[in-house]
Amino acid sequence: MSISLCPERSHIKLLYLRLTDSAPLVVAREQGFFARFGLQVELQRETSWATLRDKLIGGAADAAAMLAPMPLTLAQTLPQCGEKLLSGLILSCNGNAITLAESLYRKLSLPAGECDGAAVGRALAGYIHSRDDTASIRLATVYPFSSHTLQLRHWLRAAAIDPDRDLQIVVLPPEQMLDSLRRGEIDGYCVGEPWNTLAARRGIGVIATPCNRLLPAMPEKVLAVTERWHIANPTTHLALRAALLLACNWLGESDQRRDAAALLAQERYLDLSTELLLPSLADRLYRRRDAEAATNPGWHLFAHSGNELGCPTASKAMQMLELCRDFSPVSAGAEQAFRPELYQQTVEFLRCQK
Repeated sequence: MSISLCPERSHIKLLYLRLTDSAPLVVAREQGFFARFGLQVELQRETSWATLRDKLIGGAADAAAMLAPMPLTLAQTLPQCGEKLLSGLILSCNGNAITLAESLYRKLSLPAGECDGAAVGRALAGYIHSRDDTASIRLATVYPFSSHTLQLRHWLRAAAIDPDRDLQIVVLPPEQMLDSLRRGEIDGYCVGEPWNTLAARRGIGVIATPCNRLLPAMPEKVLAVTERWHIANPTTHLALRAALLLACNWLGESDQRRDAAALLAQERYLDLSTELLLPSLADRLYRRRDAEAATNPGWHLFAHSGNELGCPTASKAMQMLELCRDFSPVSAGAEQAFRPELYQQTVEFLRCQK
């Protein structure tokens, strides 16, 4: 039985950043999934997470592919904001890596050949603790409350490095990471693809560890809307979630990942070569220039209607909020921004389309 939808609004503006895991949005548009449910979607690329957040809560856009912790921590970043964010769909998990400047990596006491993330962390700890000017080490993350911040702090603590005392953590937009590393303004970063692979292939950085080896299947990007918008446009929201979940299902086929990389490479989307975008989509890890590719299963995990990766549950929210408590108080009830019933509604709707 097929159930038709009559969205309250058909023209949608959907925000995203220049990252490989924006693939579901691009696939949904290019493969006609948005159009299938009566939506005409404009994909608008932003340069920073703060700008994307502000445009969404200010009503300049309808929805956004957003960092998973952002709807949960809006009160921490904008305490006077009267708006609430919610998500009924986790678009992807994983997708990030920690990269150190090539110049810093060469100073670490590491054996020849490939080293795992734990070994690089211990070597970095030894280097930091042997210096008096530890504050001169600067690592960047993309947003104060992001999976990147949580993963970076987790990696540092596992290596006996205090992220609040032994070095500086600064915030930069993803697109600024590479140039900042090249200019020596930062010594490393945690960012999403393709900015790690790009640093490695250009000889500017060395990937210390992909983050899926640190905290596997951590929610990364979610479809976020304001609560006010959801109440006014429930059917439009369902259509948007359904189209994006179909796109995520499409990305679940490994032989279609190359096609996805080619779509993303277009000038109007990421404007980068397919060869730079494909490695992480194909679970191939190039840690350093001229290094052989290693396998990294699950570098990008996209939602799928056949499993629970895409379901934004309270337990997933609480796990991220617990990590946030390592460096900031969190608001009571913040986990309610994740709405599993909206995900289940989407799955049931798609089941009726078959």
